[in-house]
Order: sequence, then C-alpha cells, then structure tokens
Amino acid sequence: MRVNWLQAKYYYYDGYGRFGTKLVRQLANLGLDITPMLADTAHELPGWMQRLAGIDYTHLSISLMPPHCMPGLPGRQWGYTMTEAEGLPDGWADHLNDKVERVLVPCEWLVDVMKDNGVQRPVSIVYGGVDAVEFPQLSKPLYTERPYTFMSLGDRGRRKGHDLVWRAFCKAFTEKDDVRLVQKQRAYDMNKTLIIDNTNSPDNMTRKVAIWAEDVESMADVYAHADCFVFPSRGEGWGMPPREAACMGVPTIVTRWSGLEVGIDHWATRTLDTFTKSKAPTQKDALKGQWVTADVDELVEHMRWCYEHRDEAWNKAAEGAAWLRENQSWELSAKALIDLMERYN
Repeated sequence: MRVNWLQAKYYYYDGYGRFGTKLVRQLANLGLDITPMLADTAHELPGWMQRLAGIDYTHLSISLMPPHCMPGLPGRQWGYTMTEAEGLPDGWADHLNDKVERVLVPCEWLVDVMKDNGVQRPVSIVYGGVDAVEFPQLSKPLYTERPYTFMSLGDRGRRKGHDLVWRAFCKAFTEKDDVRLVQKQRAYDMNKTLIIDNTNSPDNMTRKVAIWAEDVESMADVYAHADCFVFPSRGEGWGMPPREAACMGVPTIVTRWSGLEVGIDHWATRTLDTFTKSKAPTQKDALKGQWVTADVDELVEHMRWCYEHRDEAWNKAAEGAAWLRENQSWELSAKALIDLMERYN
C-alpha cells in the first residue's frame, strides 16, 4: 500500500508537526510506502516537477492540518484534523465537504463537533499516541531534594489554563510550604500570551513562581523538572503534553474534557471534573464556539493532595505511565490508520 502524507509543516514545536512526524515514523516502521510532502508542494510545484519528485496522486493522500490549509488534489484525499472548542471556524466544514472523502480525528468528542457543525463526510477516529522512547519513565522522584515543583504550560494564551494554575497555586499554598511553580512557554510567545494573575497574591508567593521562556530541544527535559504537571486545559484536540508528562511517570492534573478524556481514568493522576462552559475567544482559522474553564477550588484541592500525598501520587503516576505505553502508543495509532486504509481502499 502506498500513501502521500501532506502537512503544512513538520516543525517540532508545532502540535500538528510533532503529531504527524511521530505517526509517519511508525507508519514507515510498519512497512507502509509513504511519501511525505509539504502542502505547499501541491500548490507551488508545477505538475512535471511533482512527477520528478515521485508524487503520484493515484494513491490516497492524507492531509494532517487545519481544513483551510488542505489543498485541492487530483485524487483521493482524507483530511486528518482537530480543533479545541465545540464549534468550527468559518469555512472549515465547507473545506472538508469539498476537498476530502473522509475526515480523521483523534477522539470521540471531535466526531460530535464535526457532525454538529455541518461536516457531511464520514468521520473516523484514529487516536494519537505517546513516544515511550522520547519520554522515558523517571527512575525516582526529586521532591525530597528540592522544593516540590508544579509545572504548567503558558503557550496559546489562556487555552492551556496556566492562568488558572497561577491562581490555584497562590490559593493552595503559603510562604511556609516548600513549593514552587514553573510556568514554561515558548520564547517568542512571552509578551503576547503569558497571562500572570497576581491579583491578591502576596509577594512571597510571587517569588515562588518562575517563568521559563525558552525554546528547548527536548520536552522530556522540561517534564523532568516537574513533580506535578498541571494542565487545566480549556480544550484539546488530543493533548500531547499531559500524556507525555504522564508517560514519564510525572503526576498529572488534567481537565476531563475534549481529547483529554480518552483513557483519562487510566493515565491521569487527578482529574478536574467541575467546570463551566463559556464562549472561546474567536480566532480566525483557529477557535470558535464554547470551551470550558475548570473550577479553581477543585484545582486547589488536587494540587494540595499531590503535595501532601507525594508517594501515593508518584505510584499512581507510575501505573498511568505503564498504561500509556501499553494502550496509547504511536505504533497502535499507525496500525489503526493502516487498518482503516485497508478497509476503505
């Protein structure tokens, strides 16, 4: 079997880029004859140059990207995509209905989102995964050697919930607690996305918060600095960061919502089950509809529990890491996709 694989980018720091790179590697490892290419190739290279490059549209093409980036192709195309709110940005449904014969999504929640927002093409689920080689399980906890360290991610504005973590941290702990919070984000996002909520936060707690604004080559090195990874996301298509942290045996606190729900009772250490829905800030070609905001008091409770029950949290996280390796690997994702292609070839 042969397939063309199109992405807008294969950039490590981009969610689609990392998702696709992991999946393509496993598809190739399983023997699939796969031709990776950039979506711009289909737009910009003359047909005779594409032929020189060995691109053959008589084979199925799979485009992993937002729908508005998917090219029109002279052959069969499946679109693998995702969003983080209950609506679809303007034009997404039309793009999918016009350009692809099948839509692939990484979770059940997105099946409903697609169908509720006008997608008429068949929608199939191909779960995402984790890479146990890139994210090896930590051999021992570090909380006995330094302050207990919570970590959150500050990218994508408020979507990943770092503002909620800041509020909960300052509410859950006092100057006497041997804790700190590390908020990690990309360097180029520093001035436009980081939301620091120090309202009513005493100065002594603010000093316990570190902003880590730097691009890094290895997210495993980032998670290794955490004793608890806190991810009260307002919406995820799949949710690679908390699964990657959990794969390393780091206790995780996550929202029971959207793509995070898949297997959540097996891999998450604590789950945020109380939240309110509200309109997501509309972003062109990015977000539309409702997302959720986790209850800060419940987040406070879970952060205190992880801090006060460190060994129990560590042991539960180890069970979650084992479950992820067994049940949500990229190899399983690739096998599911190959089965789907064989079924509808």
